[in-house]
Amino acid sequence: MRQITDTGRIITTQPRDVEAPHLNQEIMHRITGLIALGATSLNILICLRYLLILLDANLANPFADLIYNTTAPFLAVFHGLTRSPALINVATELNTLIAITAYSLLAWALNQLIRIMFGGTK
Repeated sequence: MRQITDTGRIITTQPRDVEAPHLNQEIMHRITGLIALGATSLNILICLRYLLILLDANLANPFADLIYNTTAPFLAVFHGLTRSPALINVATELNTLIAITAYSLLAWALNQLIRIMFGGTK
């Protein structure tokens, strides 16, 4: 491309190439996606556990046992945090609702931290 200056000189400039997204951006996007996927999967399992508790599911059932055993380590941190009131002979675990909120906030904060640290400027 040619440009003429006010002094009459001709300057030849090369068109700028549009830069492809940096590799760091791609990696950051994938890592934040994996964090969101993990938190969403965990929250779905905890929601299933809460639903099974509300429905008073049979603990001898393999599916209910799988859900309970899978989520037990993630809920152990919240055990005893609050009292669990019983509604019409059905125990409700408020700890599971607190865990869902806590894990969602933790995943959001971790994603924001990664974006701030490795996001670069736009």
